[in-house]
Amino acid sequence: MHRGGALVRPERAARPRRGRRRPRRARARRPGGRPEADRGGGGGAGGEGLTVAIKPPALPERATIAVVAPASPPQTRSDIEQATAYFESRGHEVVFGPNHRNVHGYLAGTDEERAADLQWALSEPGIDMVHALEGGYGTARLHPLIDWGAIGDPRIVCGFSDLTALHLFIAAHAGWVSLYGPSFLRFTRTKGDYELTRETEEWFHRALRPEPLGRVFEDPEDPYVLTLADGVAEAPLVGGCLTLLCSSIGTPYEVDTDGCILIVEDLNTEAYLIDTALNHLRLAGKLDNIAGFAFGTSVNLGYQTLPEGPESMLSIEEILDELIAPLGVPAIANVPFGHGKHMATMPLGAKARINGAAKSLEIVEAAVEEGK
Repeated sequence: MHRGGALVRPERAARPRRGRRRPRRARARRPGGRPEADRGGGGGAGGEGLTVAIKPPALPERATIAVVAPASPPQTRSDIEQATAYFESRGHEVVFGPNHRNVHGYLAGTDEERAADLQWALSEPGIDMVHALEGGYGTARLHPLIDWGAIGDPRIVCGFSDLTALHLFIAAHAGWVSLYGPSFLRFTRTKGDYELTRETEEWFHRALRPEPLGRVFEDPEDPYVLTLADGVAEAPLVGGCLTLLCSSIGTPYEVDTDGCILIVEDLNTEAYLIDTALNHLRLAGKLDNIAGFAFGTSVNLGYQTLPEGPESMLSIEEILDELIAPLGVPAIANVPFGHGKHMATMPLGAKARINGAAKSLEIVEAAVEEGK
């Protein structure tokens, strides 16, 4: 298996066409649909009225994993080689979109190049999982370039951060459960803030099996979960990176939060910008009918707990108390999903149970179904 450079080429760029097909499962070709989902909406706490999400098949023992870069380019070839070796050692075949090493400023190639790779990964028969190389910037620019009527059978889609946009695409046009989880490059021997910790690794692989994940683990280095509001609710998960969720409002893939447990997190931003983003969701009506709310862990967020700076500042906790606690739904904070050293893969579209008083978020529905 080649581990660097452009490998897999789609036979041709996808073209818009009439009619939709569901291709039979087959071995993915080394290159050279579904109708839009009825999202329902309008459900109250507990998710009544929401259309059940479509579960992709569980990852087989010898899977074909398509790696694409819809956002920013990788920094080093060695990381790609290490992550490829990791998945190959588990019996899987790793295939790459031909443009995954392209560089166009802070993007992994032009919009057309990245869209062609993503179209192939979502459409080609025989691909079991689409794994984002890493996050960054630019995924949202691909939406109008994808032929959503030409995508293939349900398959696992995994990534986080800027890939929030891709998860929203999938929810709006395919209705699949997708995984807000570690990107492909997390699976290296790299140390530091983004090392592959035991918790991250185990939770990711469990998400690929047809069984509920159970209670989300506490961050081993900061285990305290904050209760913002009491109560219990069971509903599908929706969410991701707060900045990307806000930027979806007014687009064809606008986040649908009605009747859902909303999970949000972000990276490298100031408290007042978290305030701005949450208030944006509030004024846009995106918090009106949520069943529950969970906020992620602190990753370079200013004033996460008690203010240490000027008295005029508000902490993240104070902002959550003012904007989230009054909603009257169970809400907690400091749950380890998204950016952070320890990352719990979250199955968006699958049902979860949130208990404010118990400070818990439990995944009660499998993200995938038994393979046929």
